[in-house]
Amino acid sequence: MSREAIKHNLQRVRELVPDASVMAVIKADGYGHDMTVVANALVDADEFAVTCLDDVARLRSQGIDKPITMLSSRFNSSDLNQMSVQNVRPVIYDFSQLADLQEFHESASLDLWIKVDTGMGRLGFSLDDAPLVAAQLFGLKGVRSVSALTHLANADNLDQPGTERQIKAFLRFTKEFEFTQLSILNSAGVAGFSEYAHDVVRPGVILYGVSPQIGVPAEALNLKAAMEVKSELISVKRLPAGSSVGYGSTYTLDSDSRIGVIACGYADGYPRHAPNGTPVLLNGMLVPLIGRVSMDLITVDLGQVHAEVGDVAVLWGADNPIEMIAKLSGTIAYELLCGITSRVERVVL
Repeated sequence: MSREAIKHNLQRVRELVPDASVMAVIKADGYGHDMTVVANALVDADEFAVTCLDDVARLRSQGIDKPITMLSSRFNSSDLNQMSVQNVRPVIYDFSQLADLQEFHESASLDLWIKVDTGMGRLGFSLDDAPLVAAQLFGLKGVRSVSALTHLANADNLDQPGTERQIKAFLRFTKEFEFTQLSILNSAGVAGFSEYAHDVVRPGVILYGVSPQIGVPAEALNLKAAMEVKSELISVKRLPAGSSVGYGSTYTLDSDSRIGVIACGYADGYPRHAPNGTPVLLNGMLVPLIGRVSMDLITVDLGQVHAEVGDVAVLWGADNPIEMIAKLSGTIAYELLCGITSRVERVVL
């Protein structure tokens, strides 16, 4: 994992939305990169966003003292007192949370977010309910500030008109109140709708060097991949035409071939459904995956590439984009980033 790449990507976010504060999203263990390493690399971010109080405790135990927003966890009144002390802002997204807020000790002070569902259909109060809830939150004595956010469902698709509708609906709602801050844009929003940055943006995957926009490669956004997944060639052999490779004998060689076996499989987080032809970078050349991905191994057709046991294979990284591996495997880069398992050695550069 490259700290410098993460720092570079944060700077790119700053260039796209120069007047907004950056709430760096480092949930899911920093999208599989190690939350504390990422937080220390993002020393120039204004604040962080995580999922739960366990994430908060982990960051605080490492001396990370920036403000933290807790995006989606349930909590009780005792948790709220802890958040107040630890400079954590909870997101209020459901009526069930209001009772605990009523019990919150009024001598303490809490900063919080109200989440409005403008079209995501997931967490958040409806546009009909949000004004009533916001009024209640402003009336609580233990609450120091109330900010408002929403989440965009289709900002990764610039041709989808729903994003503009979501943004406009959110801004109509916010005119009714004196919110401390407004936050609309996720990574895809930062890349495609920067004019709506407002006070705070919430970049996630873009910080790790992955393009958040459909059909827009990372290099077009001048992003640098922070994660490179590498293994090594552990066997090179020749097989005659007609030989089948891997479980189920789903791939048959058309001609006499040199094949290489690489020590990586779905137990490491490589996608089991990666199809024949998925590229692997070996000695500066792309070679195709052949046969089924197994638990510990994948097999490639070496073709004319000179390769020996011990040579390094790049499963994804700067020169073998994760977006392509994900697309071919019928998934998204987020899942691959978060799916690297604990048995894979981490090296931080």
